Amino acid sequence: MSDGPHRSLPMGRRWKKLAQCIDNALFSNDEVQDRRDSAILGEFSREVPDSLIAGLRDILCSSDQGSLFTPSGDEIENLRIQANGSSICNLLLDCAIDAVDFGQTGEAALAAAFSETANEILDRHARGMAEHYQRETGAKRASHFQSRMGSIQEGRSMEGLVNRLVQGRRAMAIRAPTRHTGLDDGVRF
Repeated sequence: MSDGPHRSLPMGRRWKKLAQCIDNALFSNDEVQDRRDSAILGEFSREVPDSLIAGLRDILCSSDQGSLFTPSGDEIENLRIQANGSSICNLLLDCAIDAVDFGQTGEAALAAAFSETANEILDRHARGMAEHYQRETGAKRASHFQSRMGSIQEGRSMEGLVNRLVQGRRAMAIRAPTRHTGLDDGVRF
């Protein structure tokens, strides 16, 4: 018996767990979303330094000049040196510049930048997982995997995740997913 195609997935531990939950129909959509949030939070906490988040918050949210002088993309661009070549940091800065260019300011711009970055991270990893399952499993199982992946991407109820990202590092603490080990914790009917 195989350990499952998620074991050979060339991604981090949290993404492998997400793939395992998506592949197994016994996991509910809430459990899959918890794993999704855990994987995305892991990417942010590993890649994005506190100084970059604080700098972005200062530029977008601490404008003491009112709405007359909105932050510019050049101010955000100056933070790129703190990205240290990280693709996620650069993506976050690009999304913040886009938010400002579309006229968003303050917490709304910060939330839009984090939301767009989280969606892009999920899309990138979803494509990789779908390709891996297509190669490693049969067509029926790969189709099921892509269908469930599509449902969590369509739902995209990332509001809670984005709120945690906007609050900063302390709110990014990754909670362990709920384990169902008791006799009464079995599969829901």
